[in-house]
Amino acid sequence: MASYEYIKKRLGSMEESRGTWETHWQEILDYVMPRKADVITLRTKGEKRTEVLYDSTAITANNLLAASLQGTLTSPSLAWFSIKLRDEQLNQNREVSLWLEDTAKRMYDTFNETNFNTEVHELYLDLCSIGTGAIFVEEGKRGFDTDGIHFNCLHIAEYYIQENINGKVDTLYRKYKLTARQAVQEFGEKNLGEKVLKAAREKPEKNFTFIHAVEPTADYERAIGKTATKLPFHSCHVCEEDKMVVRTGGYNEFPYLVPRWSKATGEIFGRSPSYNALPDIKTLNKAVEIGLKAWAKAIDPPLLVQDDGVIGRVRMTPAGITVIRNDGAVKPLQIGSNWQITDMKENQLRTAIRQAYYSDQLQLQEGPQMTATEVQVRYELMQRLLGPTLGRFQSEFLNPLIERVFGIMFRAGALMTAPDIIRDTTIDVEYVGPLARSQRMEEAVAIERLYQLAMNIAQVDPAIMDNIDHDNAIRMRAKLLGVPKTVMRGTDQVEEMRAAQAEAQQQAAMAQQAQSQAQAMNTQADATKKLADPNVQSAMSDMVDDMGMADMTG
Repeated sequence: MASYEYIKKRLGSMEESRGTWETHWQEILDYVMPRKADVITLRTKGEKRTEVLYDSTAITANNLLAASLQGTLTSPSLAWFSIKLRDEQLNQNREVSLWLEDTAKRMYDTFNETNFNTEVHELYLDLCSIGTGAIFVEEGKRGFDTDGIHFNCLHIAEYYIQENINGKVDTLYRKYKLTARQAVQEFGEKNLGEKVLKAAREKPEKNFTFIHAVEPTADYERAIGKTATKLPFHSCHVCEEDKMVVRTGGYNEFPYLVPRWSKATGEIFGRSPSYNALPDIKTLNKAVEIGLKAWAKAIDPPLLVQDDGVIGRVRMTPAGITVIRNDGAVKPLQIGSNWQITDMKENQLRTAIRQAYYSDQLQLQEGPQMTATEVQVRYELMQRLLGPTLGRFQSEFLNPLIERVFGIMFRAGALMTAPDIIRDTTIDVEYVGPLARSQRMEEAVAIERLYQLAMNIAQVDPAIMDNIDHDNAIRMRAKLLGVPKTVMRGTDQVEEMRAAQAEAQQQAAMAQQAQSQAQAMNTQADATKKLADPNVQSAMSDMVDDMGMADMTG
């Protein structure tokens, strides 16, 4: 039986350890993503969030970085992963390769038919701004066949995390709110307390606070002393107002994916480019604010008026008339602003901010002005700049994402039955997006260069081509180019075709040999028949006699 007291105590300790991060997040979000700037400063829904902003360079740069990551890592229009077996020989089997490709296609369809692309974009925005993101992946309430898979990107203020000994996030506590009506829909009346049920009857839009705790089953069992669930991860929902457990369960995979941009030793939460760019972001915002004030003074300057020189008051409206004495001239105050220096400094700060978010390097729009080679060079540059970060994304987000979605679909029977030959084999994920291909493009170029060199040498020594495994070379080249598996025949099919061709050639050779033998026998028979002819024998006898007479005469 789950314990409300245990959940609250564990959450309290996690809240305390996270407190030092909240001021950083609030400050970064104020300048970089103000629509989510509700960590310490809480605003009502619909309230203005940009009242302190005078420049949007950081907002634009953060959006560009997030969009670039989504377009290169999890693009909705391009294949970005494939399924394969750890046994490379089995991958070449035609039946296996078709099952692997069909499985990947069904998973792609699931991603594109659900809210994945919308929620993952929010995740990338969080990663680029505050350095930590979290997304919840769960099967629909009415099952996969009806509701599919639901994705939910969490706000940083909602959740608290802990790592295992290997630095992998395996514990997440989420504090969230539901209206009384939503709570009844989610948990059912029989599982809720009196406060929620009363509000559901009288004030259904009243909010209540719930906590969702997910942690390894072994950890929970050690803390509680009782068996929680047979599944690897224990799940528990509690209501704070009623101080009771409303749902318990478990997961086969950790349902919360928590990638970090980068992580310092000893820290749990991640850091992002915004941490490095924040001083320039704040300076630029202040510089623009001061510049706008100076600009307003230059356009509408303060006035110098002699004491008792003006009769009445100074009228600043268009066509306004100000009456002055003969010696009471009204003059503008010269503020002496140097706009050139101000603009130069602001441009320097904007450049520094864009560089922090890799904006110049991430402009990958392919067009008439950019060749395919130039696009490839840009991707290679991106790979060098973001290599360490991309590696962390794969281990903390992409790998567990594929594992989670595959597990849900497999248990729901949404995948084609796997061939018997791959039972008890290990399935791996291979990423085939633009960045992944750019990483391996050097291998493809090396294969082409090898063939060019070998063909040049083959003009002198044809036997040099024997050094190349042509089958493996063409398969690897097709793989690097992202050629669909349906285009390539399996090794078993190729072997069957070659065996059939060899057998056909052997049969053709045997038939040719038999025909030659038959012709030879027919020729011999004709010769024998001719020799048996009396006329032929008489002619041959006369020839012999003539040869004999010639010898005697000689």
